[in-house]
Amino acid sequence: MKKIVYSITMCLLVFSTGCEDTLLDLNNPAQLDTESFIVDDTSAQQAVVGIYSAFQDTNVGGAVPIQLLGLYADEFSHTGSFPTYNEYFVNNVTATGNVNNSNIWSSYYAAIFRANSVITSLNALTGGEVTESVKTASLAEAKALRAYFYFFLVQAYGGVPIPEGLVTQEGSAAGNVVRSSESEVYAYIQADINDALNNLNDNGVYRFSNDALRVLKAKVHMALAEYGEAEDALEPLIGNYSLVDDYADLYEAGSNSEAIFKLNYSTDDSNSLAFYFYPSAEGGRREVAPTGTLVDGFEAGDERLGLIRDPLDQSAVILTKYSDVATGTDQPNIYRYADVLLMYAELLARNDDPSASNYINEVRDRAGVGDVVLTSSNYVELIGQERFLELYGEGNRWFDVKRLGLAQDVIESKGLNFNANRLLFPIPQSEINANDLITQDDQNPGY
Repeated sequence: MKKIVYSITMCLLVFSTGCEDTLLDLNNPAQLDTESFIVDDTSAQQAVVGIYSAFQDTNVGGAVPIQLLGLYADEFSHTGSFPTYNEYFVNNVTATGNVNNSNIWSSYYAAIFRANSVITSLNALTGGEVTESVKTASLAEAKALRAYFYFFLVQAYGGVPIPEGLVTQEGSAAGNVVRSSESEVYAYIQADINDALNNLNDNGVYRFSNDALRVLKAKVHMALAEYGEAEDALEPLIGNYSLVDDYADLYEAGSNSEAIFKLNYSTDDSNSLAFYFYPSAEGGRREVAPTGTLVDGFEAGDERLGLIRDPLDQSAVILTKYSDVATGTDQPNIYRYADVLLMYAELLARNDDPSASNYINEVRDRAGVGDVVLTSSNYVELIGQERFLELYGEGNRWFDVKRLGLAQDVIESKGLNFNANRLLFPIPQSEINANDLITQDDQNPGY
């Protein structure tokens, strides 16, 4: 991995608890010297808040990746008119013409650049401008967020560039940096996690906590087939949270007994989640809708099916986990306890631990369906299906089926031919053209 750091000036920070989009805009011509970027505890803490503004981008934590990943799997069908959405639905995303793919890539790198700016500026401090406790916690939070962003990218694209410090982002969204290998990206993610773990403050469900980082750590280990380490990461959470009684309550604003990490949208920003699910009669555009595979997968009496409906036309099925069509203030769950229980159940089942069934059945009991027996011979099918039904519309399905080895079955169930090259999305051609250190040879195979 080649490290390229340029000397540039930091951009003007417009601090706001509402996470305005202008926070840490690297293309803003109004700039401050790097030394003026973080000057005290308040500015350090506000700079971290700026990273969450990038997280709230529609192409990062909002509607676009959640819906496109669902289309790429068997979660959603394409019911609208966007041709770029249809490319995901038919598992044939083009490198040159898909603006959604390019926007996701550039938006995730914009979020990474914000994290890098905070980390670089904090590390450059030499005096006592920022108290040690605030500096430690702020560095940890920025690294936790950066690890989250890279984990999405490595799952979606494989190896990606790893820009460090302050680098120019003109033209190249990734900052004119070589493409690192997949193993290098995972090592970088794990280094950030290890640096951050146990150094985060508990600032509520809208901020990265140590428990949220443990969930990310477990997911990374599971992606790498490091199952013992994943189990160790999750154990501190088991029993320290509880499922809410009513599944629908998970999608209300605010904290609850199950929430570990959520994104806090307000009327100042928008995730567009409900807008893209709801029909025009309700103020939306119904660009995507739950598939028959999803709807038909629920057992009789499963209460989770209650959030897949249409209040005006029962023949036009829609997802109603998100309901604020007008302003997009729904608060999507990033991590919640049911996800942890299903991960833990899988990890135990891999070792034929009989207690594995207890954890999947805790989730099923809340849904109002009967118990199952989870073993090393059936966990792929049962965990894959339970995660499908429990976490639909939350951005998990495609990465789940890839990790569990179900991608071919899922794609062929849509009537499509399976192409192993399509397990990864293409590096946007715009990045290859703009990045001086990436060539066509760096493109994922088959594109």
